[in-house]
Amino acid sequence: MRTLITTFGVLAALSCLPATAQKEKSTGDKKKTPATKDATKDATKDATKDATKIADTGGLETKMIGYWAPDPEAMMKEVEKELGEAAAQAMPLIQAMLANMAVEVSKGEVSVHVMGQKETTTYVVKKTDKDSNKITMQVTDEKGESRPGVATININGKVKTLTLETEGEKIVLNSITASEFERRKKAAAQPPAIPGLE
Repeated sequence: MRTLITTFGVLAALSCLPATAQKEKSTGDKKKTPATKDATKDATKDATKDATKIADTGGLETKMIGYWAPDPEAMMKEVEKELGEAAAQAMPLIQAMLANMAVEVSKGEVSVHVMGQKETTTYVVKKTDKDSNKITMQVTDEKGESRPGVATININGKVKTLTLETEGEKIVLNSITASEFERRKKAAAQPPAIPGLE
């Protein structure tokens, strides 16, 4: 399951960002000492300060902040490349996931809502290229694993597309309205209706 989410997310791409503390998921995680929590907060503040020193986004980061949904055609091509022959068998599930997947990009963070789960990654902008509309960043997932990533923003008339890439994974997103995001987010909280398995 996590592999499919990562394939589509981001972050991932974006499965696709400054390092933040992982959400406390078990009771064992809740027993962190205050010193550990303070150290995590300090590390996040330091990473944010470093990001400010490293890159002036020149407005490019602002263009990717907002609500997004997968580009079905582009994402199906990516899935077929990654899964090969197995893509045909997984197609009903993948199409159901893509139909309701919702992505929110805020400053320093990308959240992917799919199949009742929310995956959040953080990023630090390293450099920007205004000519190609590319942002090079360091991406950190919920497990604390960090890797390089690139975001490319394309605006063609009223259509705004965001492509997030990390280590061979690619997610292509189209801009959506806040109301469409909320509709998708709500639908993503439910298990997908898979033809033949309903």
